Order: sequence, then C-alpha cells, then structure tokens
Amino acid sequence: MKKILAVLFAALMLFSFTACRDGSNADLEAMKAQMKLMQQQLDEAKQAGFNPSGENAPAPESTPALATPATDSAYVIAINSTIGGETLVPVDGSASFTAEAIIPEGMAVQNWEVNGAPYYEDMEPTFAFTADGYTVVEARLRPEFKVTTINAQMQFLDAKGKPKGEPFTEFVFEEDCENPVTKETMPGGWITVYVEAVVPKGYAVDYWLINDVPYYYNRTVTSFTVHDLNEATVYEVVLRKENAPSSTPKPTAKPTTTPQYVYEPDPDPTPEPVYYSVSCSDCTFSGGGYSGATSGSVPAGTVITVTENVSYSGSVKWSGDYEAGDNWNPGPDSFTYTVNHDCSFKCWGIVN
Repeated sequence: MKKILAVLFAALMLFSFTACRDGSNADLEAMKAQMKLMQQQLDEAKQAGFNPSGENAPAPESTPALATPATDSAYVIAINSTIGGETLVPVDGSASFTAEAIIPEGMAVQNWEVNGAPYYEDMEPTFAFTADGYTVVEARLRPEFKVTTINAQMQFLDAKGKPKGEPFTEFVFEEDCENPVTKETMPGGWITVYVEAVVPKGYAVDYWLINDVPYYYNRTVTSFTVHDLNEATVYEVVLRKENAPSSTPKPTAKPTTTPQYVYEPDPDPTPEPVYYSVSCSDCTFSGGGYSGATSGSVPAGTVITVTENVSYSGSVKWSGDYEAGDNWNPGPDSFTYTVNHDCSFKCWGIVN
C-alpha cells in the first residue's frame, strides 16, 4: 500500500510538470481534472498516515524513477463510503466490489453514484458494483426521514381517520413499520400523523414553525392532519402569554401618492383580513396554508381543495353548509371551493 501511494504522489508531480510545459488547452483541462482526483487520493493517503516527505517520498524530479511512474495502475475511490475498510483500492481490469456507506447520525443514503451515474433503485447502506479501470463510487446522503414536534404532539389515525393511541413527539419513518392503532403496515418513507399543539394554561398559540418557516395561521388553529409526509420535518408551536398581543404581521398600508405640501388626512388603515372557519368530516382540505387538514381558519376568498378521506367502494356524495339550498350534492372524490363564509363538508359513501 505504501508503494502504491508513493507512486501516486510521483504521478501527481509528473502530471503537474507536464501540463505546464507542453499541453494544449483541451489536454490541460483533462489533466487538471485528473490532477484534482489524484490530489484527493493523496489527501486521503495523508490522512491514513502516508507522508511523502519522509522515507516513502518519491525521488527528486530529475531522477529516472520519476520519469517512469506506474501510470497504467487504476484505482477505485470511495466517497462517503469504504471498500473493505479502505477508501482507495487498486483495480486490475474488471472486478466486483461492495461499498459500505459511512452514515453520520441523523443521515441516510439517498442513492449511490458510480462515475457520476446515479443508482436510485439501491438506497441500502451497502452497494455492489463492477469497476473496470479508474472508478469513483459515492454514497449520496440526505437527512433521515424523521418527524419531530416542539410544544406539540402527534398521534396515528384509526381506520376512520381519527387520532388515537399514545401521543409521541418524534418518529423515524425510514423503514416499513406497523401502525400501532390499525396494525396496518406503513410503507417506509411516508407517514400520516395528527399534529396537535400542547398549550399550557395561561398561554396561546402565536404561530407555527414548519422546518423553521413561520406560518401565521389564525390563532384558533391548534391541530391538523398531515397526510403522506415524505421529508424530514419539524413542527414547532411558538407560544405567547394568553393576554399578550399576537406577533402575526399586520398588512402594510399602501404608500400615499399625495403631492408634497398638500394636506390630506391620513388614509384609512388597511382592514384586518377576514377569516372563515372550515371543517371536514370524513374528508380533508388543502389551501390557505393547510395540507390535508380537517379543520382550521382561512382568509376570505381562499380557494381550497376538498378531498374524501375514506375510500368508498361506491359513489361519493357531499353534504354540508358550503352551498346554500343544496345540502345533498353528488360529486367527485375531490373538488375546489372558494371560501367566503364559515363552511363545513361531509363526505358520504353510497353503495352502487
């Protein structure tokens, strides 16, 4: 291994000298790329204890040893992974290898790449591949699929889509697992949970943070259901004293275009936005800052999408006070509706 690393250092020096002396522009770019990869190999070798300035250092540039490096040698470089515990492995011709990902805590394998070509069908911590000459294998990483709450708690849903069972504040959903309420298998990488704020006495919900992004829902929104979540997510409730003013941003008044020195009274302040409550039974709605929610408040004029929450074998009919004079309205599995007053929706399954 020491001999191989010494040759690698010599080859890097030779490439640098040759490129500067007589290479064309195209050749120089190719050599720069090769030098970059060889420098990476050398850096990894140094981390492993190899010191080119010590007893393993190559001969000076003027010696015959530098003029005849083993440039026909090829290597497999492993990034975010190892091959048999090594990150640099020589290869002679075509050979099969198995790389094992180095996965820091809180991370998971997104996919593997071989010489820049992605392999999304294999997201396991080990990856079998064939190398034919110089090869780079890389484990591409991502945050693991985990849902977490702060000042809130979660529950799984029963067969009717209602929250039930022991509440929890953190859950990793990388692998297939069993819903503790329905005993059904939940596929890895996807999760449906009911999220509810935990509000101590004397406090109220100021706003929600979802992955550090503030969502200024109406303060009466203390719970919602998230369907088929497929990314690492943190739901945080920011609290305030019950009698303290809300930190919800107020709309900014339009600047006046009044000419200078002409007096006009101050323009009327921009009115506060009007919110209407929306509730769903055996269905959910999305829009106005919600996704897969069963209740909440949205600004007037918001277009929401209402979707059935239970799969019926027959037709679907809708009822509720969302449409005056027609409380029994056949319809599709989902539809859009513009909210201009308090409204409720009920989904019914009709056996054909």
